[in-house]
Amino acid sequence: MRAATADGGAASRPYGSPMSPKAPLHVVIAGGGIAALETTMALRDLAEDRVRTTLIAPEPDFELKPLRTAEPFARDHVRRYPLAETAGRFGAEVRAGALAGVDTARSVARLTDGAEVPYDALVLAVGAVPRPAYQRVLTFGGDARTEVLNSLLADLEDHYTRSVAFVVPPGVSWPLPLYELALMTAQHVWGSGVDDARIELVTPEIAPLAIFGPGPSNAVAALLEEAGIAFHGNAYAEVDGGTIALRPGFEHVVVDRVVALPVLDGPRVPGVPANENGFIPIDERGRVRGLSDVYAAGDAADFPVKQGGLACQQADAIAELIAARAGAPVEPRPFRPVLRGKLLTGRGARFLRHALHGGAGEARASEFSLWYPPTKVSGRYLSQNLPGFEAHAAVDEPHIDVEVALPSAYEAARLALMLDPYSPSH
Repeated sequence: MRAATADGGAASRPYGSPMSPKAPLHVVIAGGGIAALETTMALRDLAEDRVRTTLIAPEPDFELKPLRTAEPFARDHVRRYPLAETAGRFGAEVRAGALAGVDTARSVARLTDGAEVPYDALVLAVGAVPRPAYQRVLTFGGDARTEVLNSLLADLEDHYTRSVAFVVPPGVSWPLPLYELALMTAQHVWGSGVDDARIELVTPEIAPLAIFGPGPSNAVAALLEEAGIAFHGNAYAEVDGGTIALRPGFEHVVVDRVVALPVLDGPRVPGVPANENGFIPIDERGRVRGLSDVYAAGDAADFPVKQGGLACQQADAIAELIAARAGAPVEPRPFRPVLRGKLLTGRGARFLRHALHGGAGEARASEFSLWYPPTKVSGRYLSQNLPGFEAHAAVDEPHIDVEVALPSAYEAARLALMLDPYSPSH
């Protein structure tokens, strides 16, 4: 391992100082998701032929996973792009495989098939590991299967199921998909002529989507009330079949069916530092703490909010740093997270913004979009470069667009505490 600096970071080469004036910098990107593809595109734009990029991907296709919530309701569908073709347009070589570990002393990425890939810079965009938070419930998002919700919708329509609870497990930092499922389920069943279904939403948040601030939260609360969804906030659910105990306290909710999001575990890459939950510790420029020439972006990193738009912003910061190191005329900027969330509701349209400045800021609502193109995942390169990234034909699809300037990465611990003060990690 290379020597670390006095502040705990790794000793690295100055910006704009390439390893060799003749050979391009070899950048290896492990992963095939949002952060990996955004890094690939950003490097091509910023560094051009100063870098040579190899993408190590376990799957042949890139998928826009945040659209999975729309599929059961025929509101949209997950798009798949062949990685070899897509990344190849940006000068990257795609190698099929999965990361098994990193030998930082030799600057080598080890694959599960036994192969070794040397690197000058390594970007870890391997994602997190989802697992069910509860037994005997419908976990949405743990894998690629979206049809698991279809039977629930059919049972609600046929009155075999009269009540359902959508539960955000403790430790989930990005609950927006569950709000989408709850709102679109309500719209679907009442649109089918069912007016006696009982729908509950249980979450550790103090208020609906509290991470976006009071104004947007109030707007989402109004949507829930209009849809007839009962909200149970500041509730840490213990689920036993259809009985949900709300902790702290003694309140119980009893329903026929339960839908929950999965919790995420870190990837625990051998040879790479990890926190107690397996996530990779990074600084505000995406560098893995204690290592040089190794970076991490997306769900694998220890930033507390796991969301595609933030993954793109982390990837952009890393790409700028690597491009400058390769000799490109780029002034690297640190990761300054801005959260943009597009909430699919099934009806209505509203755009909300909340800029946080040290924990406070003015929230406002608008009828106009807050970013362009107004895609489900907003990435500087991803949104612009993937044709058909998100269909715009369904112009009547209502949504809420929310934009929040989050605290810096150094305030991550405070943010995590605000999200889940009763989490075991605190």
